[in-house]
Amino acid sequence: MSVNTPSKFFPVKISNNILVYKNICLNSNKKSIINHSDKLFIENKSGSVSLILFNGEKLSSNIQKGILTKISRDLIQMTPFQCSIIVGLILSDGWIQYRKTWNPRIGFKQSIKNFEYFWYVFIQLSTLCSGYPWLVSNMKRGKLFYALEFNTRQLKCFNEIYTLFFSDYKIKVIKPELYDYLDYVAIAHWIMGDGAKRNKGITLCTDCFSYKEVVLLMNILKIKYNINSTIHKEKYKPRIYISNKELLKILPYIKPYFTKNFLYKISL
Repeated sequence: MSVNTPSKFFPVKISNNILVYKNICLNSNKKSIINHSDKLFIENKSGSVSLILFNGEKLSSNIQKGILTKISRDLIQMTPFQCSIIVGLILSDGWIQYRKTWNPRIGFKQSIKNFEYFWYVFIQLSTLCSGYPWLVSNMKRGKLFYALEFNTRQLKCFNEIYTLFFSDYKIKVIKPELYDYLDYVAIAHWIMGDGAKRNKGITLCTDCFSYKEVVLLMNILKIKYNINSTIHKEKYKPRIYISNKELLKILPYIKPYFTKNFLYKISL
């Protein structure tokens, strides 16, 4: 796609050094910034498409674009690292979409202000995706908010994650089998997504789980990592609180997986 003259565009600031645009425009380097159904791309003279930092740095990914045969899709596997990230996402802000006769797919959305974390997750999971993230917006209390979202392909390998987290009634639950999956990577993403700093410790927002399931999560943390935690109620919902003393036990192991914008959550 190419254009000869600039057209109207609307800049949306993502962070201090990143800027993306909606609609079509032409920048000073003669690169067309294009929009397909609110998906954000930049197309240069050679025809390649990528997201680009405001300072010119390229944001690379490993997307396998195009339609794949069922055999090809079924051959795609998660790496152990990707599996751990997804477990952390499902415990926090991620979701699984599942339809009868279709394989599951993973979805993830974050506010524009959390772009650094969102993009890190997307890059790590991009081999499981067929396209770029897209921009979404919604009105809340009379104010317009922007967020970014992406979905993975519908893949057979995600049945493992779906079985781990969902009951026969398609309700998200915590099962004892999570013990084998809750490693340092998963905990890091769980905290980045649903952790809130409180009294130098961390509160994990487990509102969607029952008291029994929250106790099971606490037992996994105790047995596997010797972390003592307590239940705090928030609007009659159970949340896990980990003090700074207990957080220190795993801090050196989870910190390497944190993006800079979320390091404040584990700063003591």
